[in-house]
Amino acid sequence: METVRPLVGIIGGVGPSAGLDFMRNIFANTRAVKDQDHIDSVLISCPALIPDRTEFLLNEGKPGYENPAYGMFECAKRLYRTGARYISVACNTAHADHIFTPFRALVEDSLPGVIIINILETCASHAKETGAKRVGLLATRGTYKSRVYHEYFTAEAGFVLYEPDADAQGKIHAAIYSEDFGIKAHPDPVTAKAKTILKDEIARLAGQGAEALILGCTELPLAINPSDSPLPLLDPALLSARRLIRLSSPEKLIP
Repeated sequence: METVRPLVGIIGGVGPSAGLDFMRNIFANTRAVKDQDHIDSVLISCPALIPDRTEFLLNEGKPGYENPAYGMFECAKRLYRTGARYISVACNTAHADHIFTPFRALVEDSLPGVIIINILETCASHAKETGAKRVGLLATRGTYKSRVYHEYFTAEAGFVLYEPDADAQGKIHAAIYSEDFGIKAHPDPVTAKAKTILKDEIARLAGQGAEALILGCTELPLAINPSDSPLPLLDPALLSARRLIRLSSPEKLIP
């Protein structure tokens, strides 16, 4: 009888299309010629349970803004009951310290045997391995404000992190969040306006000296692919999907 392997679990819904794209990355990076070759995996998408991460970070401490960590933990419990033991959250902003640290503590205290994959840590490790040192960052306002990427792409590690100015950050945030043209509201297809904003900011970061680009929001890979960027792309969701395969079934990871 074949050995039963722990399931891979994805906390999606943050946003829903980004979670689906994360799961597609798992399928696309698995050696498989038939259905049965794929690894066992579960995507949970419960957006009503998890408040907006950027809104929480921008309004932390104000009444009415619950920490998304608790909804993420509820999703982790549901994944745990399915047998998932390797779990990742398909959201960059959710990895800000004020969200991710209490979330991880709740998991460690209550869900024995679960390994949480930090997608930012995974991205920084990959960048270091590939020699990418001067990197630009596209992200939400919450991610910029929390400076969460600075915790991993440190000057001590040899990184130089390029961020857009405040005006450009607002444009990038709108390209993700705008109800009229943003990726969250229009994920398939992504609007031409959102793509144009992002391409312009990528070109600006390249002009500042960036040699690689972090897609620091899990919605961004829905809009930007390698042909859209003059810089090599660092996609934390893709890199983390590959890490989940490597942990669960290393022989199934496509090089």
